[in-house]
Amino acid sequence: MTSHDRVVLLSTLPAGRRERRLALAVLLVSGAIFLALAPFARRPLGQVWAFIPIYESALVINDLVTAVLLSGQFSILRSRALRVLAGAYLFTAFMTIAHALTFPGLFAPTGLLGAGPQSTAWLYMFWHGGFPLLVIAYALLKSPDLEAGRQQGRPIFAILGSAAAALVAAAAFTLLATAGQSWLPAIMRESHYTSAMTTVIALIWGLSLLALGILWRRRPHSILDVWLMVVLCAWLFDIGLAVVLNAGRFDLGFYAGRIYGLLAASFVLVVLLLENGMLYARLVETHDSERRERQRAQRAEEAATTANRAKSEFLSRMSHELRTPLNGILGFAQLLELDVETPEQRDGVAHILKGGRHLLGLINEILDIARIEAGKFSISLEPVETGEVIGSALDLVRPQAAARGIGLSKAVGWHGHVMADRQRLQQVLLNLLSNAVKYNRPEGAVTVSCDAAPSGRCRLTVTDTGPGIAPERMHRLFTPFDRLDVPEGSIEGTGLGLALSKGLVELMGGTLRAESTLGTGSAFSLELPRAEAPSHEPVVLQTSAPGSGAQIVSGTVLYIEDNPSNLRLVERIVTRRPGVKLLSAVQGRRGLELARAHRPDAIVLDLHLPDIGGQEVLARLQADPETREIPVVILSADATPSQTTRLLQAGAHAYLTKPLSVTQFLGVLDELLARAVR
Repeated sequence: MTSHDRVVLLSTLPAGRRERRLALAVLLVSGAIFLALAPFARRPLGQVWAFIPIYESALVINDLVTAVLLSGQFSILRSRALRVLAGAYLFTAFMTIAHALTFPGLFAPTGLLGAGPQSTAWLYMFWHGGFPLLVIAYALLKSPDLEAGRQQGRPIFAILGSAAAALVAAAAFTLLATAGQSWLPAIMRESHYTSAMTTVIALIWGLSLLALGILWRRRPHSILDVWLMVVLCAWLFDIGLAVVLNAGRFDLGFYAGRIYGLLAASFVLVVLLLENGMLYARLVETHDSERRERQRAQRAEEAATTANRAKSEFLSRMSHELRTPLNGILGFAQLLELDVETPEQRDGVAHILKGGRHLLGLINEILDIARIEAGKFSISLEPVETGEVIGSALDLVRPQAAARGIGLSKAVGWHGHVMADRQRLQQVLLNLLSNAVKYNRPEGAVTVSCDAAPSGRCRLTVTDTGPGIAPERMHRLFTPFDRLDVPEGSIEGTGLGLALSKGLVELMGGTLRAESTLGTGSAFSLELPRAEAPSHEPVVLQTSAPGSGAQIVSGTVLYIEDNPSNLRLVERIVTRRPGVKLLSAVQGRRGLELARAHRPDAIVLDLHLPDIGGQEVLARLQADPETREIPVVILSADATPSQTTRLLQAGAHAYLTKPLSVTQFLGVLDELLARAVR
């Protein structure tokens, strides 16, 4: 089905029962009036000369408007049948004009255009014979085979061509009826008909009946077809009253027949106008509906934008609020770890650090899952060598496996690179390996395999010899916080690792699946796209251990932070560098004043300050020529990747997250202060 077949117009919409009943009712009323008038058709009436110009002016206007509306439908559908029908109405309009101009006694005693006594009558016959012929052409062109090849090109040229053809045909018949009237038999004698009229009118009536029959047989009928049949019936009544049953001009049949002709011209016009009104109403309704839909979509987009902004703010705030107290706990615990002397003290500090780091891991996993769901999680895809990541993950989990007597092995059947985020791929593998060790049987085994998969992908599989997972629980495997009914406290875990791993793998363009057999074990397989090896391998730089320069570094560090606990922690850390002087400010503006006054060698900056934000402080430091060259280290609990990237691009030297690593923090200070000395 092509596009034009779906356009709902008068010429394409099938006639329903309601339309057929209405057309039949109009036809029956017209027939009843015809039968009522037929016995009185020969009754003479007065000569009302104004009747002819009024009637024929109305007829011309009706036919021209109908032709324009049909041409409009042709311009949409490009139907040859519609083009012919529009031409038929133009032809009748032109013939009506010629008929009025040549009517004897109306504008001149014998009519204009060189008309004679036979001209007007023959123009009437050509007019009433030409229209049925064009309706026959319309009906024949409605064939699906003929309509399959729609007219191409600009429709205006086809419409103008039809108008020109109708004008030429009307001019030719007018010329024949006026200048060539001597070649035609006489059908009028004064105001009465001759015997030759019977033959001519039989032919005209026969053409109308033929057109009606052909149109009836060309099914299915559109609404336009049904009303054209009503027009042809009214056309027959017009001819019957005006020519067959009456005696001549200005009798009852003469007037009544022409009124029927006007009605016949009006039927299709009225239906077309009603259709145009309905189409316009439908267009207005569609426009309003589209406008409302656009407004709904705009509101939905604004709501989504607001929700995303709220999610981003929530994640940033939660990251800050949860990490800030942990910064004090883990920071001071790390300092205690450096100073403790007895095994009991060391064991106590180890428990603090273990609990704090477990809580930090849980916070990180919750925030990562929330970022993935909010579409705010960013990854950096690059070619990653699978053997390197597998080896690194196995090394990290080896102490945990050794504690339970679990054997670790790898079976690498394919060597190469995958397109992934190196850090996140290792995080996923480490989580799968950690689960395989935790949920394994004592003295069990864990195997990591790497094989080529179809469609240019690589499959990494972690297989264990644990108890397996029941089939009815498999659908819950990747649900956050669902630990598949593992008893509380029996195995450490939160139920977030697999959900996070699945989200990370999908962000990298891969898939994560699981298979399990009760009593045998489970296998988790992740597939990632293969990648070409990079042109050069990254070079690992050798750096000195943090604190190796503790005896030689010196300088001034400005710390801008409003949280007393965080401030005291950094003060305690800096005491391990006797040559370093620490300045502090609890407000952003005070920090800017100290930076200009003391020109410190480094600035440590928190982002959440009571007066102006840390990002604004950084921007002002960068804008001031006196402080532009001072390296700024961001120390914040906001660990969102987008925030980190934004601040580094804004000019920060480094971005450290809370809870901070004491050794990492000292390493950064040593680097910056050593650079300042040079």
